[in-house]
Amino acid sequence: MNICYAITRNYQHKIIPSVRSLIDHNPKAKVYIVTEGDFPHELPTKPTVIDISDQEWFPSNGINYSNRFTYINYIKLVYASLLKVNKVIHLDADTIINDSLEPFWKTDVTGKWVAAVPEYKGTHRPYGPTYYNMGVCLYNLAQIRKDGIEDTLVDYVNKVRMMYPDQDVINKFGVPDKFTPVDVRYNECFCTGKTDNPAIIHYCSIWDWYERRHMDRREYLDKYMR
Repeated sequence: MNICYAITRNYQHKIIPSVRSLIDHNPKAKVYIVTEGDFPHELPTKPTVIDISDQEWFPSNGINYSNRFTYINYIKLVYASLLKVNKVIHLDADTIINDSLEPFWKTDVTGKWVAAVPEYKGTHRPYGPTYYNMGVCLYNLAQIRKDGIEDTLVDYVNKVRMMYPDQDVINKFGVPDKFTPVDVRYNECFCTGKTDNPAIIHYCSIWDWYERRHMDRREYLDKYMR
């Protein structure tokens, strides 16, 4: 099972609870960290660190470069170039894993680009009635390479202003034919709904999720904070 995080240098430490929880429930997971420079933090597993300090996919003159998010959010769109694997589960830094991810990993993505959880709450539906949250998703990198879609996604992000570029662009080009929906327990967050037994809790608040003491499901994060 391949797992990948993408994080800027300033926020590297904020993936530590997520990785701890991941390895606690999925000890054989292979972890990749896409970041700026090295990763000088102790983790319960030895990750493969990929330095993208000199990345050229998302230049500073791109129309979404100064979006509310940094370019690192868009890096997941080029995992097919960065990672020499056929499948990978992307996890945002603000996630806690509470169960085995094997069922998610084994989702049938034949002919698809992504398996993800649809958003049921909110009104952001820029391209139709179905919209997927990409903070947690299973990428079929082999199919993305086969279809040659990466350059199209990158070009669109650099030229067309969007509210959530990393999500909007792949929803635009991939829904519905290239997506496989998965159960909400693999990405429980405020925009996908709740479940009694979440496998992945997604806080959707990387900037302050350490500090928000009254955050819903805070107990899952507290378990892995040290």
